[in-house]
Amino acid sequence: MAHVAGSFLLQLALQVEHLLPQDNATVLCSPGDEARAEYWAFGHGHWTMKEGCAVAHRKKDFAYWSSTWAAGLTALKGSPSYKDPAIHTADGVYIFDAEFCTVNGFLDLPNKAQLLQNYSAIMEMEERACNSEPLQSLSASAHTSALREAVAMFNAEGEKDAAIRGAPFLETGVLERVNAEHCTKRRYSCMIHFCLNNFCKLSDGRVGQGCQCRKDFRLMPVPTSGRV
Repeated sequence: MAHVAGSFLLQLALQVEHLLPQDNATVLCSPGDEARAEYWAFGHGHWTMKEGCAVAHRKKDFAYWSSTWAAGLTALKGSPSYKDPAIHTADGVYIFDAEFCTVNGFLDLPNKAQLLQNYSAIMEMEERACNSEPLQSLSASAHTSALREAVAMFNAEGEKDAAIRGAPFLETGVLERVNAEHCTKRRYSCMIHFCLNNFCKLSDGRVGQGCQCRKDFRLMPVPTSGRV
């Protein structure tokens, strides 16, 4: 089941790549960070695509998700500046997750630095959200189609001119269904931490990512031997 879930996430990520041409603007802080991103996204570290969130829960350390495959892939596959009714991104930002994080309100959470270091607090946020309506009812009947449907909507909107482009996560029920799918897979908390760790609102109102948000942004180091 983990392999199927991981493959599904990769398929979705590759579909989102085609929203817009990739941009050369980097969200990484140094040239050496690109090698880390390649390792986690496409090298031996890609096991974290399938298992990173589960390991994060086991070790009570969300870095196994938010600083490995998820961070590496989105850092390497960003798009030129993108605008719709929900967001305006800087160059190089991975727009699907940027909009997911923004519309959920995760980028507006207070005490971000402290929250990033507090596994229990983020788990409490997951429990409150996933055990409340509408996510509780939606999770009970959730199917693995919500993310796929959201990606299809982004693909369609990405082909439109910015002046007439819609924001899929502002459409009725779309965000709730995606969140319910994350709840069902116990991935909601991992996504909160990923959003806080990788995205931010810049001073000019655009959404930034990685080094655009803070100059000490780093992915998890490549292990010298075996798995981390």
